[in-house]
Amino acid sequence: MANGTIAFDTLSTSGQISGTAVSVDADYLAYGSAKAWANVNQTSSQAIRDSFNIASIVDGGTGATRSTFTSVMGNENYSVIATCTVLNSYNDNACAQEVTTSTYDVYCSNGANAANTDNPYAQSEIFGELA
Repeated sequence: MANGTIAFDTLSTSGQISGTAVSVDADYLAYGSAKAWANVNQTSSQAIRDSFNIASIVDGGTGATRSTFTSVMGNENYSVIATCTVLNSYNDNACAQEVTTSTYDVYCSNGANAANTDNPYAQSEIFGELA
């Protein structure tokens, strides 16, 4: 099989949604879609439930997970959206830290007492430019 390049400015479908043809600018695909995402179980199993562009995870301690990209990011200015399920109260929260071009950390905590808490559903989505 030969390697090649497909160049286009707009991607269009032959179908229609709500009676309108669907077209997407190629820049939207390159810059406006998630470059990685992960759904991680931070409890004792510390396992990836499902993911895209995530090669591996490492347990960083209670409520902390480091994810490593399969394909690295172009710079450290990408956006990480981190969430976690509500376990015992509506005060549970998540954040991302230690962002590099190859890894990022997600921390889940109980907002009521500000203590890190392992969460069975720690999720993250990455938006930015791939290298």
